[in-house]
Order: sequence, then structure tokens, then C-alpha cells
Amino acid sequence: MPQGIDMEISVRGLRQVQQLFRRMAARASGGGDKTALHARYAIIASQWIDRNFQQQGALVGGWKPLSRNTILGRRKGSSVILQDTGLLRASFTSQWDDKAAVVGSADKRSLWHEKGTKGSPETPYPIAPKRRIFLAFPHAEGTPLKKAFTFPSRERKFAEGTPFVFTKGPVMHPGLPRRRMVPTEADLLPALLRTTISWLREQERASGG
Repeated sequence: MPQGIDMEISVRGLRQVQQLFRRMAARASGGGDKTALHARYAIIASQWIDRNFQQQGALVGGWKPLSRNTILGRRKGSSVILQDTGLLRASFTSQWDDKAAVVGSADKRSLWHEKGTKGSPETPYPIAPKRRIFLAFPHAEGTPLKKAFTFPSRERKFAEGTPFVFTKGPVMHPGLPRRRMVPTEADLLPALLRTTISWLREQERASGG
């Protein structure tokens, strides 16, 4: 997953399985194709990510709410965290083979939100004009627009009365807080254990054990 974030899960990482079920775990740690098991791991992780988005980070203690300025600048004016267009959530994919399951996003923005900007609390960073001579953005302390304003390059229209700032910049962005989207192995451990035990028993039955 270049530029973005991911997590990898494999049988070897599940020490609890080996401790509680040494005889069966030995079979899993040895030969045999584990692609089907890793596919189940990928499904578990993907479902966790979906629930975390649906619950706005509740599985990790809750994501920091959006600021009023962020909401003003969103296409739909929604306060639903990290889900303005739905593209970030949709960017998460999964892959698996005999060695491991990998779930993550190649979208570089996923890393910014997963880790937050450097520093604690989040560190401000400058934003300067790139294509035009000035910056234009909605801001709670800006001047209300006298007429609707459209960003030609973004096809975004802001209604009359929206508080706006026009400046040659640069301006300081307050920084991004950490909003964890990807689970750790500890987050998934109960489900991974149940799935692994079920798979191990299936292997035993298939081999006549």
C-alpha cells in the first residue's frame, strides 16, 4: 500500500493460539496452505474498518469532532467525520495469500489522518497559493459573500452569505489530529482467535485427526 497505511495479519503473529492450542497450532504453523484462513482475516479487518467509519471512530475511543471551519469547507456541509465524499473510506482494500492478509489504503491522505500531523497536540503547517495569486477559503471569521462563489478547478459552489477569506497567504493550517482508522492485531484478537481455532479444527477433520 504505497503512500498510505496498512496492517498485516498472519498465523505466526497469533501467539495466543499457539499457547492455548499447541497441538493444533503446530499444524497451522507448519505445512498446509493458509490462503483461506488469511482471506477470513482480511474480511474481519475490513469489517472492523467499516464499523469504525460508521461509528466515527467509536472503536478507537471516538474521533475528534470537525471544526466549524472544516464543515464550512465541505462539499455537502456535513459534520460526519472523514466521510465528506466517501472516497477515503472506499479506498480501503484487502489482499491475502498463503503468508498473510494485508488490509489498508493507498490514499496518501489516510496516513495523514491515521497518524495526525507531527507533534502533540497537532502541529500547524503553512498553506500557500499554488496556481493562483491568492487563497480563498470559507472561515467562520471571514466576510460573508455578497454573491455565490465557485471554485472553477474544484467545481465547488459556495452560497451567498458564506463567511469567506481571500488572502495572498500563506496561512497556517491548525494541523490534523490523529483519527485512527486501521485496527491493531489486539483490536481483532478475539475474532482472530475464534476464526483460527475454527480453521484449525476444519484442518483436523479434513486430515482425519
